[in-house]
Amino acid sequence: MSSPARDAQKETSHQYSGTSSDRRSLLFRLLLPATGGSAVALLDLSASSTPDILHAIGPLPPGLQKAATRKIILSSEQNRDGDTPFSCPLPDDFSLIGYPVSTSSGDGQSGLFLVALSPPDGSFSATAGRALQDVAGELANETAEHPGKSSLPDREESLRILHQFIERTGKLSRRAVFSLIHLNLDHLSLINDRYGWDTADLILAEMIRRLRAVLPEGCFLSSIGGGHFMVLTPPGTTAVTTRSLVNAILQISSTPVSLDMGAIPFSISAGWSVYPQDAGDANQLILAARAALTEANRTGGGHERRANAELTNTYAITSNLEKDLLKAVEDDALFLKWMPIVDTASQKIVGHEALLRWTRPGHGEVAPNLFIRYAEEVGMIEALDSWSLRNACLAALRWPTPLRVCVNVSPVWLVNERLAPLVDTVLTETGLPPGRLQVELSECRPFGPSDIAFRELSRVRALGVRLAIDDFGAGYSSLERLRIYPLDQIKLDRAFVQYLGEDMRADEIMYAILSLARSLNITCCAKGVETEHQMALLDANGCEEVQGYLLGAPVRDSHVPHLAQA
Repeated sequence: MSSPARDAQKETSHQYSGTSSDRRSLLFRLLLPATGGSAVALLDLSASSTPDILHAIGPLPPGLQKAATRKIILSSEQNRDGDTPFSCPLPDDFSLIGYPVSTSSGDGQSGLFLVALSPPDGSFSATAGRALQDVAGELANETAEHPGKSSLPDREESLRILHQFIERTGKLSRRAVFSLIHLNLDHLSLINDRYGWDTADLILAEMIRRLRAVLPEGCFLSSIGGGHFMVLTPPGTTAVTTRSLVNAILQISSTPVSLDMGAIPFSISAGWSVYPQDAGDANQLILAARAALTEANRTGGGHERRANAELTNTYAITSNLEKDLLKAVEDDALFLKWMPIVDTASQKIVGHEALLRWTRPGHGEVAPNLFIRYAEEVGMIEALDSWSLRNACLAALRWPTPLRVCVNVSPVWLVNERLAPLVDTVLTETGLPPGRLQVELSECRPFGPSDIAFRELSRVRALGVRLAIDDFGAGYSSLERLRIYPLDQIKLDRAFVQYLGEDMRADEIMYAILSLARSLNITCCAKGVETEHQMALLDANGCEEVQGYLLGAPVRDSHVPHLAQA
Protein backbone atom coordinates (compact mmCIF):
# COMPACT_ATOMS: atom_id res chain seq x y z
CA MET A 1 0.00 0.00 0.00
CA SER A 2 1.28 3.45 -0.84
CA SER A 3 2.27 5.58 2.15
CA PRO A 4 1.84 9.37 1.93
CA ALA A 5 5.02 9.78 3.98
CA ARG A 6 7.03 7.48 1.71
CA ASP A 7 5.58 9.10 -1.40
CA ALA A 8 6.36 12.54 -0.04
CA GLN A 9 9.93 11.66 0.79
CA LYS A 10 10.38 10.22 -2.71
CA GLU A 11 9.02 13.39 -4.25
CA THR A 12 11.34 15.66 -2.28
CA SER A 13 14.82 14.45 -1.47
CA HIS A 14 16.09 16.78 1.25
CA GLN A 15 19.48 16.56 2.91
CA TYR A 16 20.36 18.74 5.85
CA SER A 17 23.67 20.56 5.83
CA GLY A 18 23.05 23.02 8.66
CA THR A 19 21.44 26.44 8.56
CA SER A 20 24.78 28.13 7.94
CA SER A 21 28.22 27.27 6.64
CA ASP A 22 31.67 28.54 7.59
CA ARG A 23 31.53 30.74 4.53
CA ARG A 24 28.24 32.26 5.62
CA SER A 25 29.62 32.96 9.09
CA LEU A 26 32.61 34.70 7.52
CA LEU A 27 30.32 36.82 5.35
CA PHE A 28 28.28 37.86 8.37
CA ARG A 29 31.38 38.80 10.36
CA LEU A 30 32.58 40.95 7.47
CA LEU A 31 29.17 42.59 7.29
CA LEU A 32 29.43 44.00 10.81
CA PRO A 33 32.09 46.63 10.05
CA ALA A 34 30.72 47.13 6.53
CA THR A 35 27.27 48.11 7.84
CA GLY A 36 28.37 49.79 11.05
CA GLY A 37 25.64 47.91 12.88
CA SER A 38 25.90 46.02 16.16
CA ALA A 39 24.44 42.81 14.71
CA VAL A 40 23.61 41.11 11.42
CA ALA A 41 20.93 38.44 11.03
CA LEU A 42 19.20 36.29 8.43
CA LEU A 43 15.48 36.27 9.24
CA ASP A 44 12.73 34.00 7.97
CA LEU A 45 9.41 35.88 7.93
CA SER A 46 7.49 33.33 5.88
CA ALA A 47 5.50 32.18 8.93
CA SER A 48 2.51 34.15 10.16
CA SER A 49 3.79 34.49 13.74
CA THR A 50 7.22 35.66 14.94
CA PRO A 51 10.46 36.04 12.94
CA ASP A 52 12.73 32.99 12.88
CA ILE A 53 16.43 33.82 13.25
CA LEU A 54 18.29 31.45 10.93
CA HIS A 55 21.74 32.87 11.60
CA ALA A 56 23.14 35.92 13.36
CA ILE A 57 26.32 37.64 14.49
CA GLY A 58 26.32 40.16 17.33
CA PRO A 59 23.83 40.95 20.14
CA LEU A 60 20.20 41.05 19.01
CA PRO A 61 17.52 43.30 20.54
CA PRO A 62 15.03 41.43 22.78
CA GLY A 63 12.05 42.65 20.76
CA LEU A 64 13.25 41.17 17.48
CA GLN A 65 11.32 37.89 17.81
CA LYS A 66 7.86 39.38 18.18
CA ALA A 67 4.89 39.23 15.83
CA ALA A 68 4.71 43.04 15.80
CA THR A 69 8.33 43.22 14.61
CA ARG A 70 7.55 40.87 11.73
CA LYS A 71 4.74 43.18 10.61
CA ILE A 72 6.99 46.24 10.84
CA ILE A 73 9.69 44.64 8.68
CA LEU A 74 7.27 43.32 6.05
CA SER A 75 5.48 46.66 5.83
CA SER A 76 8.76 48.52 5.39
CA GLU A 77 9.94 46.06 2.73
CA GLN A 78 6.71 46.49 0.76
CA ASN A 79 7.33 50.23 0.64
CA ARG A 80 10.89 49.72 -0.56
CA ASP A 81 11.90 52.00 -3.42
CA GLY A 82 13.17 50.02 -6.42
CA ASP A 83 16.30 47.98 -5.71
CA THR A 84 17.35 49.88 -2.60
CA PRO A 85 17.41 48.42 0.92
CA PHE A 86 14.61 49.26 3.34
CA SER A 87 14.89 50.64 6.86
CA CYS A 88 12.60 50.91 9.87
CA PRO A 89 12.63 51.55 13.63
CA LEU A 90 12.18 48.58 16.00
CA PRO A 91 11.04 48.24 19.62
CA ASP A 92 13.64 49.20 22.25
CA ASP A 93 14.69 52.10 19.93
CA PHE A 94 16.81 49.86 17.72
CA SER A 95 17.10 50.64 14.00
CA LEU A 96 17.05 48.10 11.18
CA ILE A 97 18.21 48.17 7.58
CA GLY A 98 17.54 45.14 5.38
CA TYR A 99 17.42 43.51 1.99
CA PRO A 100 15.36 40.53 0.77
CA VAL A 101 17.09 37.27 -0.18
CA SER A 102 15.58 36.03 -3.45
CA THR A 103 14.61 32.44 -4.10
CA SER A 104 16.27 30.42 -6.81
CA SER A 105 13.45 31.41 -9.14
CA GLY A 106 14.27 35.04 -8.53
CA ASP A 107 10.77 36.04 -7.43
CA GLY A 108 12.04 37.53 -4.20
CA GLN A 109 9.12 36.11 -2.21
CA SER A 110 10.96 33.54 -0.11
CA GLY A 111 10.38 35.41 3.14
CA LEU A 112 14.13 35.55 3.87
CA PHE A 113 15.64 38.91 4.80
CA LEU A 114 19.22 39.87 5.52
CA VAL A 115 19.24 42.69 8.07
CA ALA A 116 21.64 44.79 10.08
CA LEU A 117 20.63 46.23 13.46
CA SER A 118 21.83 49.27 15.35
CA PRO A 119 21.23 50.20 19.03
CA PRO A 120 19.65 53.54 20.03
CA ASP A 121 22.98 55.35 20.15
CA GLY A 122 24.41 53.75 16.99
CA SER A 123 24.24 54.48 13.28
CA PHE A 124 24.77 52.68 9.99
CA SER A 125 27.62 53.37 7.59
CA ALA A 126 27.07 54.85 4.16
CA THR A 127 27.98 51.48 2.62
CA ALA A 128 25.50 49.45 4.70
CA GLY A 129 22.85 49.11 2.01
CA ARG A 130 25.24 48.06 -0.72
CA ALA A 131 26.98 45.56 1.59
CA LEU A 132 23.68 43.93 2.52
CA GLN A 133 22.63 43.76 -1.12
CA ASP A 134 25.88 42.04 -2.13
CA VAL A 135 25.72 39.42 0.63
CA ALA A 136 22.00 38.82 -0.01
CA GLY A 137 22.96 38.03 -3.59
CA GLU A 138 25.62 35.60 -2.36
CA LEU A 139 23.05 33.83 -0.18
CA ALA A 140 20.60 33.61 -3.06
CA ASN A 141 23.31 32.09 -5.30
CA GLU A 142 24.16 29.58 -2.58
CA THR A 143 20.55 28.39 -2.54
CA ALA A 144 20.38 28.23 -6.33
CA GLU A 145 23.60 26.18 -6.58
CA HIS A 146 22.47 23.66 -3.91
CA PRO A 147 18.65 23.60 -4.06
CA GLY A 148 18.31 20.20 -2.41
CA LYS A 149 20.76 20.66 0.45
CA SER A 150 19.73 23.89 2.11
CA SER A 151 17.42 22.38 4.71
CA LEU A 152 14.78 19.86 5.57
CA PRO A 153 11.34 20.46 4.06
CA ASP A 154 10.03 23.82 5.24
CA ARG A 155 6.70 25.00 6.64
CA GLU A 156 5.01 25.29 3.26
CA GLU A 157 6.10 21.80 2.24
CA SER A 158 5.12 20.44 5.67
CA LEU A 159 1.60 21.82 5.36
CA ARG A 160 1.21 20.33 1.90
CA ILE A 161 2.29 16.88 3.10
CA LEU A 162 0.06 17.16 6.18
CA HIS A 163 -2.95 17.75 3.92
CA GLN A 164 -1.92 14.66 1.94
CA PHE A 165 -1.79 12.61 5.13
CA ILE A 166 -5.27 13.74 6.13
CA GLU A 167 -6.69 13.12 2.66
CA ARG A 168 -5.22 9.64 2.30
CA THR A 169 -5.93 8.60 5.89
CA GLY A 170 -9.57 9.54 5.39
CA LYS A 171 -9.83 6.99 2.60
CA LEU A 172 -8.57 4.15 4.80
CA SER A 173 -10.34 2.25 7.57
CA ARG A 174 -11.78 4.06 10.59
CA ARG A 175 -8.89 2.79 12.71
CA ALA A 176 -6.30 4.40 10.43
CA VAL A 177 -4.93 7.36 12.43
CA PHE A 178 -1.63 9.21 12.47
CA SER A 179 0.13 11.66 14.76
CA LEU A 180 1.78 15.03 14.40
CA ILE A 181 4.79 15.47 16.70
CA HIS A 182 6.10 19.00 17.24
CA LEU A 183 9.68 19.00 18.55
CA ASN A 184 12.02 21.74 19.63
CA LEU A 185 15.61 21.96 20.79
CA ASP A 186 15.31 23.31 24.34
CA HIS A 187 16.96 26.59 25.32
CA LEU A 188 18.23 27.35 21.81
CA SER A 189 18.75 31.03 22.58
CA LEU A 190 20.86 30.10 25.61
CA ILE A 191 22.96 27.75 23.45
CA ASN A 192 23.40 30.55 20.92
CA ASP A 193 24.49 33.01 23.62
CA ARG A 194 26.82 30.58 25.38
CA TYR A 195 28.43 28.77 22.47
CA GLY A 196 27.61 30.83 19.37
CA TRP A 197 25.31 30.33 16.41
CA ASP A 198 27.73 28.10 14.54
CA THR A 199 27.85 25.66 17.43
CA ALA A 200 24.06 25.73 17.70
CA ASP A 201 23.90 24.81 14.00
CA LEU A 202 26.17 21.82 14.60
CA ILE A 203 23.97 20.66 17.49
CA LEU A 204 20.88 21.00 15.29
CA ALA A 205 22.57 19.02 12.51
CA GLU A 206 23.48 16.22 14.94
CA MET A 207 19.97 16.29 16.37
CA ILE A 208 18.55 15.78 12.88
CA ARG A 209 20.97 12.94 12.18
CA ARG A 210 19.86 11.18 15.37
CA LEU A 211 16.21 11.84 14.62
CA ARG A 212 16.49 10.16 11.25
CA ALA A 213 18.10 7.15 12.91
CA VAL A 214 15.14 6.54 15.26
CA LEU A 215 12.21 7.46 13.01
CA PRO A 216 10.52 4.40 11.49
CA GLU A 217 9.99 4.02 7.76
CA GLY A 218 7.15 6.16 6.47
CA CYS A 219 7.67 9.08 8.88
CA PHE A 220 7.95 12.56 7.44
CA LEU A 221 10.46 14.96 9.05
CA SER A 222 10.61 18.70 8.40
CA SER A 223 12.14 21.84 9.89
CA ILE A 224 9.74 24.66 10.72
CA GLY A 225 12.37 27.14 11.88
CA GLY A 226 13.93 28.34 15.11
CA GLY A 227 15.02 24.88 16.27
CA HIS A 228 11.50 23.49 15.77
CA PHE A 229 10.73 20.32 13.81
CA MET A 230 7.64 18.41 12.75
CA VAL A 231 7.24 14.65 12.46
CA LEU A 232 4.26 12.96 10.83
CA THR A 233 3.87 9.29 11.68
CA PRO A 234 2.62 6.79 9.08
CA PRO A 235 -1.15 6.17 8.87
CA GLY A 236 -2.12 3.42 11.28
CA THR A 237 0.19 4.66 14.04
CA THR A 238 -1.80 4.54 17.28
CA ALA A 239 -1.47 6.88 20.24
CA VAL A 240 0.32 4.16 22.22
CA THR A 241 2.86 3.64 19.44
CA THR A 242 3.32 7.39 19.06
CA ARG A 243 4.09 7.80 22.76
CA SER A 244 6.75 5.08 22.48
CA LEU A 245 8.22 6.89 19.47
CA VAL A 246 8.18 10.24 21.29
CA ASN A 247 10.03 8.70 24.25
CA ALA A 248 12.60 7.25 21.86
CA ILE A 249 13.04 10.71 20.31
CA LEU A 250 13.62 12.32 23.72
CA GLN A 251 16.25 9.69 24.46
CA ILE A 252 18.44 10.83 21.54
CA SER A 253 19.56 13.72 23.76
CA SER A 254 20.85 11.37 26.48
CA THR A 255 24.32 11.54 24.89
CA PRO A 256 25.90 15.02 24.54
CA VAL A 257 27.10 16.26 21.15
CA SER A 258 30.87 15.85 20.81
CA LEU A 259 32.52 18.91 19.26
CA ASP A 260 36.06 20.30 19.18
CA MET A 261 35.33 22.38 22.29
CA GLY A 262 34.09 19.30 24.17
CA ALA A 263 30.83 17.48 24.83
CA ILE A 264 27.78 19.76 24.85
CA PRO A 265 24.54 18.46 26.43
CA PHE A 266 21.15 19.26 24.96
CA SER A 267 17.52 18.27 25.46
CA ILE A 268 14.37 18.05 23.37
CA SER A 269 10.73 18.75 24.18
CA ALA A 270 7.78 17.30 22.30
CA GLY A 271 4.10 18.05 21.94
CA TRP A 272 1.94 15.72 19.89
CA SER A 273 -1.59 15.34 18.64
CA VAL A 274 -3.46 12.47 16.99
CA TYR A 275 -5.67 12.73 13.92
CA PRO A 276 -8.64 12.65 14.07
CA GLN A 277 -9.08 12.23 17.87
CA ASP A 278 -7.41 15.52 18.85
CA ALA A 279 -8.28 17.59 15.77
CA GLY A 280 -10.17 17.18 12.52
CA ASP A 281 -8.17 19.40 10.18
CA ALA A 282 -4.57 20.42 9.50
CA ASN A 283 -4.61 23.80 11.25
CA GLN A 284 -6.25 22.45 14.40
CA LEU A 285 -3.87 19.49 14.46
CA ILE A 286 -0.90 21.86 14.32
CA LEU A 287 -2.47 24.09 16.98
CA ALA A 288 -3.09 21.13 19.29
CA ALA A 289 0.50 19.88 19.00
CA ARG A 290 1.85 23.38 19.56
CA ALA A 291 -0.30 23.76 22.67
CA ALA A 292 1.03 20.46 24.01
CA LEU A 293 4.62 21.53 23.28
CA THR A 294 4.08 24.82 25.08
CA GLU A 295 2.94 22.92 28.16
CA ALA A 296 5.96 20.59 27.92
CA ASN A 297 8.29 23.60 27.72
CA ARG A 298 6.61 25.18 30.72
CA THR A 299 7.92 22.39 32.94
CA GLY A 300 11.52 23.17 31.99
CA GLY A 301 12.10 21.16 28.82
CA GLY A 302 13.06 17.56 28.16
CA HIS A 303 9.42 16.47 28.48
CA GLU A 304 6.55 15.39 26.25
CA ARG A 305 2.84 16.13 26.38
CA ARG A 306 -0.08 14.89 24.35
CA ALA A 307 -2.67 17.42 23.27
CA ASN A 308 -6.05 17.60 24.96
CA ALA A 309 -9.02 19.92 24.65
CA GLU A 310 -8.11 21.97 27.74
CA LEU A 311 -4.53 22.61 26.65
CA THR A 312 -5.61 23.51 23.12
CA ASN A 313 -8.32 25.85 24.31
CA THR A 314 -5.97 27.61 26.74
CA TYR A 315 -3.33 28.01 24.05
CA ALA A 316 -5.88 29.37 21.56
CA ILE A 317 -7.03 31.92 24.14
CA THR A 318 -3.49 33.10 24.92
CA SER A 319 -2.20 33.11 21.33
CA ASN A 320 -3.61 36.62 20.74
CA LEU A 321 -3.69 37.67 24.36
CA GLU A 322 -0.84 40.19 24.29
CA LYS A 323 -2.59 42.66 21.99
CA ASP A 324 -5.86 42.54 23.94
CA LEU A 325 -4.07 42.80 27.28
CA LEU A 326 -2.09 45.85 26.13
CA LYS A 327 -5.31 47.47 25.00
CA ALA A 328 -6.94 46.66 28.34
CA VAL A 329 -4.16 48.50 30.18
CA GLU A 330 -4.30 51.47 27.80
CA ASP A 331 -8.13 51.69 27.91
CA ASP A 332 -8.32 51.17 31.69
CA ALA A 333 -10.42 48.05 31.08
CA LEU A 334 -9.00 46.12 34.03
CA PHE A 335 -10.81 46.12 37.36
CA LEU A 336 -10.34 45.09 40.98
CA LYS A 337 -12.32 42.77 43.19
CA TRP A 338 -11.96 42.96 46.96
CA MET A 339 -11.55 40.09 49.43
CA PRO A 340 -12.06 41.03 53.10
CA ILE A 341 -9.39 40.12 55.66
CA VAL A 342 -10.71 39.44 59.17
CA ASP A 343 -9.01 39.58 62.56
CA THR A 344 -9.67 36.22 64.24
CA ALA A 345 -9.80 37.65 67.77
CA SER A 346 -12.20 40.56 67.19
CA GLN A 347 -14.00 39.10 64.14
CA LYS A 348 -13.68 42.52 62.49
CA ILE A 349 -12.46 43.36 59.01
CA VAL A 350 -8.96 44.84 59.19
CA GLY A 351 -8.15 45.04 55.49
CA HIS A 352 -8.97 44.07 51.93
CA GLU A 353 -6.94 42.28 49.30
CA ALA A 354 -7.13 43.78 45.82
CA LEU A 355 -7.62 41.03 43.22
CA LEU A 356 -6.87 42.01 39.62
CA ARG A 357 -9.52 40.94 37.10
CA TRP A 358 -10.09 41.36 33.38
CA THR A 359 -13.13 40.86 31.15
CA ARG A 360 -11.77 40.19 27.69
CA PRO A 361 -14.03 41.32 24.83
CA GLY A 362 -15.58 38.30 23.15
CA HIS A 363 -14.29 35.88 25.82
CA GLY A 364 -15.73 37.02 29.12
CA GLU A 365 -13.79 37.19 32.38
CA VAL A 366 -10.38 35.56 31.97
CA ALA A 367 -9.00 33.37 34.77
CA PRO A 368 -6.48 35.56 36.65
CA ASN A 369 -3.84 32.84 36.89
CA LEU A 370 -3.98 32.56 33.09
CA PHE A 371 -3.53 36.18 32.05
CA ILE A 372 -1.19 37.07 34.93
CA ARG A 373 1.08 34.12 34.14
CA TYR A 374 1.01 35.11 30.48
CA ALA A 375 1.83 38.72 31.35
CA GLU A 376 4.90 37.52 33.26
CA GLU A 377 6.04 35.41 30.32
CA VAL A 378 5.78 38.20 27.73
CA GLY A 379 7.13 40.98 29.95
CA MET A 380 3.84 42.83 30.59
CA ILE A 381 3.48 42.12 34.30
CA GLU A 382 4.98 45.43 35.39
CA ALA A 383 2.26 47.32 33.52
CA LEU A 384 -0.43 45.25 35.26
CA ASP A 385 1.17 45.60 38.69
CA SER A 386 1.52 49.37 38.29
CA TRP A 387 -2.16 49.64 37.39
CA SER A 388 -3.23 47.44 40.33
CA LEU A 389 -1.11 49.27 42.89
CA ARG A 390 -2.16 52.75 41.82
CA ASN A 391 -5.89 51.97 41.55
CA ALA A 392 -5.97 49.99 44.79
CA CYS A 393 -4.42 52.88 46.69
CA LEU A 394 -6.86 55.36 45.13
CA ALA A 395 -9.80 53.10 46.04
CA ALA A 396 -8.58 52.72 49.64
CA LEU A 397 -8.60 56.48 50.07
CA ARG A 398 -12.36 56.48 49.44
CA TRP A 399 -13.12 53.94 52.17
CA PRO A 400 -14.91 55.50 55.17
CA THR A 401 -12.63 53.52 57.52
CA PRO A 402 -8.82 53.54 57.03
CA LEU A 403 -8.36 49.80 56.59
CA ARG A 404 -5.25 48.10 55.25
CA VAL A 405 -5.09 47.52 51.49
CA CYS A 406 -3.15 44.48 50.26
CA VAL A 407 -1.82 44.40 46.68
CA ASN A 408 -0.09 41.55 44.90
CA VAL A 409 2.96 42.35 42.78
CA SER A 410 5.24 40.08 40.82
CA PRO A 411 8.72 39.33 42.22
CA VAL A 412 10.18 40.24 38.80
CA TRP A 413 10.32 43.81 40.11
CA LEU A 414 12.96 42.77 42.64
CA VAL A 415 15.60 41.74 40.11
CA ASN A 416 15.37 45.11 38.34
CA GLU A 417 15.29 46.98 41.66
CA ARG A 418 12.25 48.98 40.57
CA LEU A 419 9.71 48.02 43.22
CA ALA A 420 10.70 50.62 45.83
CA PRO A 421 10.63 53.52 43.31
CA LEU A 422 7.20 52.37 42.08
CA VAL A 423 5.74 52.14 45.59
CA ASP A 424 7.23 55.51 46.55
CA THR A 425 5.80 57.14 43.41
CA VAL A 426 2.32 55.68 43.91
CA LEU A 427 2.19 56.70 47.59
CA THR A 428 3.28 60.23 46.67
CA GLU A 429 0.76 60.52 43.83
CA THR A 430 -2.20 59.08 45.73
CA GLY A 431 -1.44 60.38 49.23
CA LEU A 432 -2.17 57.02 50.86
CA PRO A 433 -0.40 56.68 54.26
CA PRO A 434 2.37 54.05 53.85
CA GLY A 435 1.21 52.14 56.92
CA ARG A 436 -2.07 51.26 55.20
CA LEU A 437 -0.38 49.49 52.28
CA GLN A 438 0.74 45.86 52.32
CA VAL A 439 2.70 44.62 49.29
CA GLU A 440 2.38 40.87 48.74
CA LEU A 441 4.73 38.73 46.64
CA SER A 442 3.76 35.20 45.66
CA GLU A 443 6.10 32.48 46.81
CA CYS A 444 5.22 30.56 43.63
CA ARG A 445 7.56 32.84 41.65
CA PRO A 446 11.35 33.04 41.91
CA PHE A 447 12.71 36.14 43.65
CA GLY A 448 16.04 36.22 41.82
CA PRO A 449 19.39 36.71 43.59
CA SER A 450 18.77 36.86 47.33
CA ASP A 451 21.07 39.83 47.94
CA ILE A 452 19.28 41.97 45.35
CA ALA A 453 15.84 40.89 46.60
CA PHE A 454 16.80 41.64 50.22
CA ARG A 455 18.09 45.08 49.29
CA GLU A 456 14.96 46.00 47.36
CA LEU A 457 12.53 44.65 49.96
CA SER A 458 14.39 46.56 52.66
CA ARG A 459 13.90 49.76 50.66
CA VAL A 460 10.18 49.10 50.37
CA ARG A 461 9.85 48.42 54.09
CA ALA A 462 11.83 51.59 54.86
CA LEU A 463 9.01 53.54 53.21
CA GLY A 464 6.74 52.33 56.04
CA VAL A 465 4.96 49.74 53.85
CA ARG A 466 4.19 46.25 55.13
CA LEU A 467 5.57 43.20 53.30
CA ALA A 468 3.97 39.76 53.02
CA ILE A 469 4.79 36.45 51.35
CA ASP A 470 1.68 35.13 49.60
CA ASP A 471 0.90 31.45 48.90
CA PHE A 472 3.31 30.42 51.67
CA GLY A 473 4.20 26.74 51.54
CA ALA A 474 3.29 26.27 47.88
CA GLY A 475 6.41 27.67 46.23
CA TYR A 476 10.16 28.13 46.50
CA SER A 477 12.41 27.93 49.59
CA SER A 478 9.84 28.93 52.23
CA LEU A 479 12.07 28.77 55.30
CA GLU A 480 15.04 30.37 53.58
CA ARG A 481 12.91 33.38 52.67
CA LEU A 482 11.71 33.71 56.26
CA ARG A 483 15.34 33.83 57.36
CA ILE A 484 16.52 36.38 54.80
CA TYR A 485 13.77 38.87 54.04
CA PRO A 486 12.24 41.63 56.26
CA LEU A 487 8.66 40.32 56.32
CA ASP A 488 5.63 41.42 58.34
CA GLN A 489 3.27 38.61 57.41
CA ILE A 490 3.01 35.23 55.73
CA LYS A 491 -0.22 34.29 53.99
CA LEU A 492 -0.74 30.55 54.26
CA ASP A 493 -1.72 28.81 51.04
CA ARG A 494 -5.28 27.48 50.92
CA ALA A 495 -3.90 23.95 50.47
CA PHE A 496 -2.97 23.93 54.18
CA VAL A 497 -6.39 25.16 55.27
CA GLN A 498 -8.41 22.80 53.09
CA TYR A 499 -7.70 19.67 55.15
CA LEU A 500 -7.66 21.19 58.65
CA GLY A 501 -9.46 18.91 61.07
CA GLU A 502 -9.51 16.09 58.50
CA ASP A 503 -5.84 15.26 58.02
CA MET A 504 -3.61 14.94 61.09
CA ARG A 505 -0.47 15.77 59.10
CA ALA A 506 -2.10 18.91 57.69
CA ASP A 507 -2.99 19.95 61.26
CA GLU A 508 0.56 19.40 62.54
CA ILE A 509 2.11 21.32 59.63
CA MET A 510 -0.24 24.23 60.23
CA TYR A 511 0.48 24.33 63.97
CA ALA A 512 4.23 24.20 63.31
CA ILE A 513 4.06 27.09 60.84
CA LEU A 514 2.03 29.23 63.24
CA SER A 515 4.47 28.53 66.05
CA LEU A 516 7.45 29.35 63.82
CA ALA A 517 5.88 32.62 62.71
CA ARG A 518 5.23 33.70 66.32
CA SER A 519 8.84 33.03 67.26
CA LEU A 520 9.98 35.23 64.33
CA ASN A 521 7.48 37.97 65.24
CA ILE A 522 5.69 37.52 61.90
CA THR A 523 1.89 37.48 61.73
CA CYS A 524 -0.08 34.83 59.80
CA CYS A 525 -3.10 35.14 57.54
CA ALA A 526 -4.81 31.91 56.44
CA LYS A 527 -6.42 31.91 52.99
CA GLY A 528 -9.31 29.80 51.79
CA VAL A 529 -11.25 29.55 55.07
CA GLU A 530 -14.65 28.05 54.20
CA THR A 531 -15.96 26.36 57.38
CA GLU A 532 -16.56 27.35 60.99
CA HIS A 533 -14.44 24.37 62.07
CA GLN A 534 -11.43 25.66 60.14
CA MET A 535 -11.97 29.11 61.61
CA ALA A 536 -12.10 27.75 65.17
CA LEU A 537 -8.91 25.71 64.76
CA LEU A 538 -7.01 28.68 63.34
CA ASP A 539 -8.23 30.99 66.10
CA ALA A 540 -7.35 28.46 68.83
CA ASN A 541 -3.81 28.10 67.50
CA GLY A 542 -3.02 31.78 67.19
CA CYS A 543 -3.54 32.59 63.51
CA GLU A 544 -4.02 36.36 63.63
CA GLU A 545 -5.97 36.89 60.39
CA VAL A 546 -8.11 34.87 57.98
CA GLN A 547 -9.80 35.31 54.64
CA GLY A 548 -12.05 33.09 52.55
CA TYR A 549 -15.60 32.54 51.37
CA LEU A 550 -16.80 31.94 54.96
CA LEU A 551 -16.00 35.57 55.72
CA GLY A 552 -16.89 37.18 52.41
CA ALA A 553 -16.56 36.53 48.68
CA PRO A 554 -14.61 38.93 46.45
CA VAL A 555 -16.75 41.89 45.39
CA ARG A 556 -16.20 44.43 42.66
CA ASP A 557 -17.98 47.46 44.10
CA SER A 558 -15.69 49.27 46.54
CA HIS A 559 -18.67 50.90 48.30
CA VAL A 560 -20.50 47.79 49.54
CA PRO A 561 -21.26 47.73 53.30
CA HIS A 562 -18.49 45.35 54.41
CA LEU A 563 -15.83 47.77 53.20
CA ALA A 564 -16.99 50.29 55.78
CA GLN A 565 -16.51 47.95 58.75
CA ALA A 566 -13.66 48.50 61.18
